[in-house]
Amino acid sequence: MITLAQLNAVSPGEFVASLGGIFEHSPWVAQRAAAGRPFASRLQLLESMRAAVDAASLGEQLALIRAHPKLGGGGPGVSQLTPASAGEQRRAGLHSCTAADGERLQQLNALYLERFAFPFILAVRGHGPASIIANLERRLGNDSEFERRTALSQIGVIAAYRLADMVASPLGTEILAMLEHLARLSGSTAAATGAVTAAVREWMLAAGLEVCEAAGGYLIGRAGGGESSATLLAGVCRDPQVNALRYQGRAAFIIAIEVALQLRQKGERPGLGLAVLARPDDARLGDSVSLLDSHAPQLWVELSAADAADGADAEGIEILRVLGLAQLRPGVLTRVRQGVGVAGHGDANAFTAATAEQAACALVESLRRVQTAA
Repeated sequence: MITLAQLNAVSPGEFVASLGGIFEHSPWVAQRAAAGRPFASRLQLLESMRAAVDAASLGEQLALIRAHPKLGGGGPGVSQLTPASAGEQRRAGLHSCTAADGERLQQLNALYLERFAFPFILAVRGHGPASIIANLERRLGNDSEFERRTALSQIGVIAAYRLADMVASPLGTEILAMLEHLARLSGSTAAATGAVTAAVREWMLAAGLEVCEAAGGYLIGRAGGGESSATLLAGVCRDPQVNALRYQGRAAFIIAIEVALQLRQKGERPGLGLAVLARPDDARLGDSVSLLDSHAPQLWVELSAADAADGADAEGIEILRVLGLAQLRPGVLTRVRQGVGVAGHGDANAFTAATAEQAACALVESLRRVQTAA
């Protein structure tokens, strides 16, 4: 692990040596991005590297795509596996898939390479052999230009995962950068294409969370704990004033995602599981005051049937429905913070990097306290 501050301070050659493998066999991406230093966040570094790819010539882009290995094995016309690619494919189950799936992958890869003259690219984190095959089958019907753009987009996602595995950055600065990124996406035409949800899903997967999508625009990211079957749920709170669950806004779920990533980077595996509920297209920032408070009013309590008692409370019922789809429902020992639910959009100007870091530290403290008491 290297810190963002170290990357900002090293020579251009050391910068490229550290990040040259983020884009497969293509150190020129890191070399061009180095000119944009200093970077304030890992997300800004990623965007700079992606911008270098977008500005590259067609020949350079095609060479970058062709530098990637075939999913599910080597073969003529494709590059050999790097350690990063080997690990990604192994975690996706491609090294242990059934003979039938392996044969189908070989057939589809050959068809794809023949049709487009470059290998099929998919960021496989969160996928298994079946979904990879389904994506390959579907994308064979696209035209070459669409597939070139899709391949480059997937390469950018792979880069995000690799940077999250390698580069540590300050909590508050990273959280603020993520919130600002979502705000920009929400105010652009990209919002209509699902770009906001895609960004949150990418961040959840980068943090090592398994992602479940549910109707209504919800995402749930989950990480298993140690021996305990209990799960702590972030992103919502149980409001005792109305006896129901309340969504806490963007700040809450972004803080929880970044906390999950930092714990993963430090190799800390919580004894209890962690789940993060997000509704990416809901632009509410949330109440930073409630997020900062880690004391008695924010105690963690178990979900129970009482949370669904008020049938007229549409928001609480909807949240419970989503939790049920992800098998996080009453009876599965899920714990949620108790406190007054947030309202409105919050004060975006008052939410600074320092405030974000305080809120993240409050969440970590609270997680550790309830874990110790469990």
